[in-house]
Amino acid sequence: MKETINILCATDANYVPYCGVMLTSAFESNKQARLDAYILIDKPLPKKAQRRFAKLAAKYDNGIYYLLIDNSFLEKFPIKGMSYWSIATYYRLYASELLPATVHRILYLDCDIIVNGKLDYLWQVDMTDMAAGCIPDIFNYSSDYQRRLQYPVEATYFNAGVMLINVDYWREHAIGQLCLDFLANHYDLIEANDQDVLNAVLWDRKLELPLTYNYQLQFLSNYFFNLQFPSMKQNILDTYENPTIIHYAYSIKPWSVMYYRLPFSDVWEHYKRISQWSHTLPTLPRRKVVNNLIKRYIMWPMGLMKYNSGFVV
Repeated sequence: MKETINILCATDANYVPYCGVMLTSAFESNKQARLDAYILIDKPLPKKAQRRFAKLAAKYDNGIYYLLIDNSFLEKFPIKGMSYWSIATYYRLYASELLPATVHRILYLDCDIIVNGKLDYLWQVDMTDMAAGCIPDIFNYSSDYQRRLQYPVEATYFNAGVMLINVDYWREHAIGQLCLDFLANHYDLIEANDQDVLNAVLWDRKLELPLTYNYQLQFLSNYFFNLQFPSMKQNILDTYENPTIIHYAYSIKPWSVMYYRLPFSDVWEHYKRISQWSHTLPTLPRRKVVNNLIKRYIMWPMGLMKYNSGFVV
């Protein structure tokens, strides 16, 4: 009998293709296990999207389920006067209240992610007395975040795009409510939305995981690479050859048309080709559209121009 690995993500109608590619990569890379994916949504997805998700689940004999946030969530939210979109960014703080009682741990993944390896080892990590397992953020080199959020500078600042969540711990210790309380009492301290909240609440309740499980693209930019501690620089270079989870945490995404390719763009494109969203068109740049198209599809492939991508590799 296959082991079941639970995945949590969130999307809306506009982000469905990227959520679909992410789940395709997780399913394709983990055929040795059953994967049950729970998708947080604030309203039902279009029928076409639901059919594609159903085909994706059937292809791999996995499960895809929807967790619908009802309007009562908004009544519990302590911040007034915020836009509905802003409130939606905090939905996963409440996920433990929505998941089935049979789910005891779950792996949260942002949609700008590719799972390019097996998750067995990560899934079996001992989470006793820990709320979550996570990986340091690109800004961990600075203690400014800890000071701003008022927790010890010795603790790391983690990236919340990948989190192995101990759902039982969250329920027992009411972590979701603690997060909402922190928002209500310290909203003026928040700059990075729910990531700040999670760091402030979980700073002494988290387990640091290997970098391979959240290999953030920004680590490879010359600017951020040069700011890291020497040990982290070496870790970044050592992990580059074969990261398990690639996080395209960068202002440009692999589905955006630019005249250069991001590191690991070919990996994202591979999983897109085998997904139910293979014909999704790339998004156009907001400025100099024609120039970027000419450079991307004519000059760059033909070797008529070179560029400095700003990346270490």
